[in-house]
Amino acid sequence: MHKPYKGNKIVTTKYTLLTFVFKNLLVQFSKLSNAYFLIIMIMEMVDEISISAGFPTQLMPLSTVLLVSMLKDAYEDYKRYRNDKNENIERKAEVYEPQK
Repeated sequence: MHKPYKGNKIVTTKYTLLTFVFKNLLVQFSKLSNAYFLIIMIMEMVDEISISAGFPTQLMPLSTVLLVSMLKDAYEDYKRYRNDKNENIERKAEVYEPQK
């Protein structure tokens, strides 16, 4: 029995709407500098070793870096999505089906 051709899709995006935050945070904290500042921020909240009275002074700089990086990654992934859509929907292709 011959199955109808449903097509191939090109998908180059890294994220979906559901996985963006979690996957992107994993990518961000796999960078050594971000992981370092996260550890420093956690250590700042321990009163016995903190020089900031338990207040995480690294919270704002780290949050800013993460937010800017996430926005950049979201924009780049959206551009990949648009290119995929253009490639998958708007371009026509011929399909070779061998005679049986």
